[in-house]
Amino acid sequence: MFNKDVASNFIVGLCFIAAGLVMFFIPNRVFSLILNTSIILLLINGVYLLIRFLQHKKKSDLLFLILSILFALFLVDHETIPQWIIRVAFGLYCYISTLASLIQLVINYINDIPDKFYHFLMIVAYGILGFNLLFVDEFETDLLLRLFGIYFILLGSRYFNDANVGVNPLLKYEWKRKIRISLPTIICAFIPDWALTSINRYLSSGKPFALEKKDYGDDQILKVMVHVGPNGIQKVGHITFSYKGIVYSYGNYDEESFRLNQTIGDGVFFTVPFEYYIPNMMSAENNSIFEYGIQIKKEQEALIEQELEAFKNNSYRWYCKIEREYGYNRFNEYKDNYPSRLHYKTGAKFYKFKSGQFKTYWALGDNCALFTDRILGKLGCDVLSMRGIISPGTYLEYLQGEYIKKNSPVVSLKIHSIEAKSIH
Repeated sequence: MFNKDVASNFIVGLCFIAAGLVMFFIPNRVFSLILNTSIILLLINGVYLLIRFLQHKKKSDLLFLILSILFALFLVDHETIPQWIIRVAFGLYCYISTLASLIQLVINYINDIPDKFYHFLMIVAYGILGFNLLFVDEFETDLLLRLFGIYFILLGSRYFNDANVGVNPLLKYEWKRKIRISLPTIICAFIPDWALTSINRYLSSGKPFALEKKDYGDDQILKVMVHVGPNGIQKVGHITFSYKGIVYSYGNYDEESFRLNQTIGDGVFFTVPFEYYIPNMMSAENNSIFEYGIQIKKEQEALIEQELEAFKNNSYRWYCKIEREYGYNRFNEYKDNYPSRLHYKTGAKFYKFKSGQFKTYWALGDNCALFTDRILGKLGCDVLSMRGIISPGTYLEYLQGEYIKKNSPVVSLKIHSIEAKSIH
């Protein structure tokens, strides 16, 4: 039976493939299409603002009406604007990616981590491409659009395949570790907030919210949680996992080690009982949580426990401020410090890595999503990206796609929304 998520995958896949074919075979028409569409939308917006001005006589409507018309006229005389915007936008994205890979390369060098050559290749590739886009006028932008076209065709094919697996209950399906074609990182960063906003808007309408039912019970010993907060960087999300009732969360928790606007710091993970963690994250931290239950086999349990043992052997106990200063009777002095607040309310215990990949946290490299991926990678999940950067949003999109597949190991979903009771 077709559900709306499967149908959506088919439609999205079709749109991506159609866009990819246009970009690959007639890239020169893409700029004209973008230009003409922009002009039409600006004129429609101008008419709408004119009607609003005539109705309400607001000066702001008149101002934006004039600006909308002027910009439309500007585009008519500047046909190369769409090409310039694409070149500059993607050129800047390439340089951001270059910087992210450079920082990870430096971290790997300092921590004596073998994975250096891959990041060096990314630095060279993105650096050359970004330089050509921004500074070489002779660079053929059509070539870039053809590359975009190939990417969109592959991405659309992945959505088609996901839809096929989702609708075919007889298809044998197993996780296999491979490179996954996913949405751009910058888009994935906003997926958790978009998903939560959509659900809350639906709930506020008073309509019942139903999830796909799978007959596996509620006893999954492995769960992955994607958190979404209401403000700032919390909207990008955070990802944790729970194994046999214990939550493991990795992040930049030692404020004394913060560098580069808190995006780099000592890698710290904590453990806390699942039964305490979820209520605290909702009530004290104002987070909503997407909780996915994953069905695993006995032999997979051994692999997970082996990895957790490796984490334990490569870490030492780190004590947060309230522990070091024994300030349990003065909680108000520590309530603004997240590790102290979490420890006080849940008894969470913190650990720092001695060496290796997670010794240093880097938001655009070795982050919370990669920490969780070390566990799910043992099961064969295919969320690896070409860049090696995985965000919580990348994982949320992946897990939701797996959840709607008939024979996927992702067998349950609960949404702990601060706007309503838990949905499952």
